[in-house]
Amino acid sequence: MTSSIKLFDGAFGYVSILNVASDLVTHAHEEVHIIIWLAGAAGEMTVGNERVRPGQHVAVGVNSLQPHCHDFPANGQEGRFLAFYIDPDWIAGRRGSQREESVFAASAIPTDRHLNESAFNLLESLTGGDMPAHLVEYETEHFIDLMFDTATSQQRRRSARARVAARDHRVRKAAALMKSHVCERTCLDQVARSVGLSRPHFFALFKEQMGLTPNVYWNSMRMAEAARQLRASEQSLIDIACGLGFSTQGNFSRFFRDHFGVPPNAYRSAARKLRQ
Repeated sequence: MTSSIKLFDGAFGYVSILNVASDLVTHAHEEVHIIIWLAGAAGEMTVGNERVRPGQHVAVGVNSLQPHCHDFPANGQEGRFLAFYIDPDWIAGRRGSQREESVFAASAIPTDRHLNESAFNLLESLTGGDMPAHLVEYETEHFIDLMFDTATSQQRRRSARARVAARDHRVRKAAALMKSHVCERTCLDQVARSVGLSRPHFFALFKEQMGLTPNVYWNSMRMAEAARQLRASEQSLIDIACGLGFSTQGNFSRFFRDHFGVPPNAYRSAARKLRQ
């Protein structure tokens, strides 16, 4: 269960403050993701093939479309986190990198006293309500820069950052099809046929090239579209659910909660407060 969520958005993307006690299933975001533990149960995350426990000295970095999940203890204790969802195009423009380039060579990002103090100062700015929005955005972007600089220093100590190899044109076409038809009831067998591959070959090639299965990618596109509609429209939950191919509102609510950690009505409520 999740007891609260607060959103702040800007040119960089958006940041959430979450109190979460239930597991989050394997999922991915187009946005680059940073998770900062604040208090309570830290749980344990799997990012790609790496197992990471967020905590006082470790933040978690997740690259664009990198599969990850978050497991919590069965006692139901909540954990509080700052969760950043950062636009890859914003990163590319700000840091002079390629959009497809991985930001994090390793998911565990070491944090020191200065970073921890910066995180709690940002938390105060996000929750206080006294600071003008443009200053909160400036503080948020400055904190993101600090996290990226820390991760970059870590990468230089390990190895030079690798460039992403060009993806097979059939994988690029399949990904574009799923993204452009996210509101339609398109099955993955049809996607495989449309790019001239058998289902087994398509699944194997997609996983090899993208680092996640077609199912996880498809769900990440649906998840992003669901969040966008909840933030930007006044459609009912049942209309959003049906538009994204869910048979019932209950199925949609479970899907959203399992991926975002909060039910869709709580997410929408937080987004509405931003617009007030």
